[in-house]
Amino acid sequence: MLSIQQVRFDHDRQPLFDGVSFEVAPNERAVLFGTNGSGKTTLFQLIVGKLVPEAGKVDVRGTIGVVEQTVLENDSTALEYVMRGDLERYPLYAAVTSGDTQRVLCVYDEALAADVFGLEDEARRALKQLGLEAHETSRLRELSGGEQTRVQLARLTMRRVDVVLLDEPTNHLDIDSIEWLTEWVNEFDGTVLAISHDRQFIDDIATVILELEEGRVTRYPGNYTAYTAQKREEQRRDARDHDRYVARKSELLDMIHRYKGWHLRAKATASVRSPGAQKGAANLAVKMKARERKLEQLETARPDKPKEATHIHVRFQTDPLEASTWLSFDDVSFGYGRPLFERLSFTINRGDRISIVGPNGSGKTTLLKLITGELVPESGNVTRHPRLKIGYFSQTLAKLPDDGTLLDALLAESDIPETEARTLLAHFLFRRDEVYKPIREASMGEKCRIAFLILYFSDAHLLALDEPTNYLDVATREQIETALEVYRGGLILISHDRTFHRLTDRVIELGETVKVHAKETGPPVDVDAALRTIEALANEEQKFFDEAGNVLPFDESEQMRRNE
Repeated sequence: MLSIQQVRFDHDRQPLFDGVSFEVAPNERAVLFGTNGSGKTTLFQLIVGKLVPEAGKVDVRGTIGVVEQTVLENDSTALEYVMRGDLERYPLYAAVTSGDTQRVLCVYDEALAADVFGLEDEARRALKQLGLEAHETSRLRELSGGEQTRVQLARLTMRRVDVVLLDEPTNHLDIDSIEWLTEWVNEFDGTVLAISHDRQFIDDIATVILELEEGRVTRYPGNYTAYTAQKREEQRRDARDHDRYVARKSELLDMIHRYKGWHLRAKATASVRSPGAQKGAANLAVKMKARERKLEQLETARPDKPKEATHIHVRFQTDPLEASTWLSFDDVSFGYGRPLFERLSFTINRGDRISIVGPNGSGKTTLLKLITGELVPESGNVTRHPRLKIGYFSQTLAKLPDDGTLLDALLAESDIPETEARTLLAHFLFRRDEVYKPIREASMGEKCRIAFLILYFSDAHLLALDEPTNYLDVATREQIETALEVYRGGLILISHDRTFHRLTDRVIELGETVKVHAKETGPPVDVDAALRTIEALANEEQKFFDEAGNVLPFDESEQMRRNE
């Protein structure tokens, strides 16, 4: 259904990718996977024709529809937007309903033949099928992110598309909507190509992962769990091949060195009257040359050195706060015209890890702002321990400055010297001149990394995170997840990434009623043991083994010196 053949595309006169080739077969559910900035959205734009490749060919067999990740700013009603999805009939519908007699007469027979008068009813049925019958007259800009995604899917049903492209479809969806979208994708009678960093969503829908890395696409059959298993095996294999190459090279270099020394000594002591000694010297020379040829052959087939993944490095710090109760809600009520919470009571104790869940519009962000003190309850009391420090990550990133560079943003939140700030920025993948990028030009993923780095200096006892992963790629999500797992403070989390909620052990569930309950989890994380393991792995001496499990007999520092 979809074929990309040797495509090249340049960005700022530099190749973003060159020679990219892959195919998506009929009825496959493929996920285009890669780090932020690797070119996934650019590939989508090439597929739909918004961009034109410098070289290569993009071939789509069948009609194609796109569900965008950006929120729709549009004055159209949901019903009109869905009807516009029928590219053939909507212009006729607009003409026959225009009130212009001349226009109506010109197209009436054609409209009748095309059943244009049934278009509005079909659009209504599409909206009803997606649970949006109450929003027919709502403007698109008035809808939530999840509702906008459903409207886009309803529009696609009017076009009867063969291929659907989904660009980060879960970013604005609550958990119920993600589950609904998962079911829709799995039941769709066609081909799906999605960009997503939602690990659970990828696990639930993908039949193949297409990894875009360093300008090329590699195909991995299966879902995210299968992909990670294949990547681990691939890395083990590459490391094994490279270690075997290094060991063999070291062995050959040692043998060549020894044969060369023996040959020089034998040649120096051999007499013309001693043919045996001369023959022995010649044999040593032959053996030395044979080893040199083997070394040349080894270098010709040299395996690539395993790539070290570029990950952020962060460990959140906190000062201890030994008080047992950190924060309490007592009969708190709050709303915007209508009540969101009425007589809500709960406590947050030392080291609590809490997920706030509920459908879009249920008040998750509002509750978090009441916890942090950004909002004041209409009635009731929120009591915080006087020494409690809360680090707040807002999904709008509202606390970031509008002007200045990324480096300026960090220096403004800390008293560290510039050299140390640059080192920390490098740990968050901002290197060299990237630290001077104007913050207004930074991507949302880059802004998220800066926001996390500012949290690093908060010394917070309690981290309040509102959708911290929306614009982060999977590798960065997993590193942040690891850092939070060993964080010694408390955590309050709002996230549509269901995998992220494994970090918490309590739930505040918002809806028609508010429920506060413990989660069913495995044994708690032993933070001290995890930290000891991390330190041990970091300090452990590297050893290389052969296929039988024996330690290879060569000195690593000598081998590294010879490879230089």
